[in-house]
Amino acid sequence: MADTSGWITIKNLTKEILFETDKELSDYKKIMHYVINGIRDLSLYHFDLVKTVKVTCDDLGIIDMPSDYVNFISLSMADGGLMWTLTRRDDLIRTTSTSEDDESLDSDIGEGVEIADGTAYMGYMTVGAKNDGYFTIDEKEQRFIVRPILTETLFLQYISSGVDSDDGNATTIPVRIKDALKAYIAYKEILYSKDTDKRLVDLYKREYREEVSKLRFLGLPTADELRDMVYRNAQRINR
Repeated sequence: MADTSGWITIKNLTKEILFETDKELSDYKKIMHYVINGIRDLSLYHFDLVKTVKVTCDDLGIIDMPSDYVNFISLSMADGGLMWTLTRRDDLIRTTSTSEDDESLDSDIGEGVEIADGTAYMGYMTVGAKNDGYFTIDEKEQRFIVRPILTETLFLQYISSGVDSDDGNATTIPVRIKDALKAYIAYKEILYSKDTDKRLVDLYKREYREEVSKLRFLGLPTADELRDMVYRNAQRINR
């Protein structure tokens, strides 16, 4: 069984904050709101929270974006125990045809048509990529389109907001960011309270920034980790 001692659910963190600040249970929703916004603030503006999930294409070669998706990193397939990125092609036809509310692919206009072998293409993520499959990103429809339609499990890496809306209160966060979240909540409560002394707002804001700085220091890679990152990138390009 995995060791989860270094993680806490946002539900339990909210209860912990209520207890430590002597707040009433009626404040639960407000504090939960601040916790979620604090996680998103840390994830979006201070740290890249990279997430890797297993995904599969549906019958139309479509993969829906996760609810916590913020930005794309890679879409890969397994090969010899490693993840090899598919090649991104933004000239793929990404439309589908609809008949009586059912989505389908019309090959007469190129929808779902497999790309001919040997097609030359120079574009994003072609170096080191695996050309067993191609994909494009449809940001408007919040999905990925894969050609040919692959039946195997793929691996999607992306920047996460830190909060999965499909997972709700069960979303877990690292225990080490608790102090930063508590500082964020204290800052926001002072900021939005009536008749607040501006000096207090500045004080709590500085305390939040100090907690973020501590996290940045803890998150710095060691010299060995930096060498490993350089080596992995070089190997991927050379292959």
